Amino acid sequence: MSSCDPLDLKNVFEIQRIRNILIEHPDLLALFEILILVVNRRLNDEKPSLSLPLEDNEEIHLSDHESDEDGNED
Repeated sequence: MSSCDPLDLKNVFEIQRIRNILIEHPDLLALFEILILVVNRRLNDEKPSLSLPLEDNEEIHLSDHESDEDGNED
């Protein structure tokens, strides 16, 4: 379990406003509550990152041009 509190949409002001609007439509309100449960679960599921694998960090010698040897010095 992570150290931070889980996200919960019940704390979002707009959610309460939508509930107040849907109070006159019990079927829609029930569907909305189910939707909130599903969204909360998905928000809080820990899943591995789907990013590309990290590449090895190989050090590259970069020239400072002053220390380069010029092969044409004869």
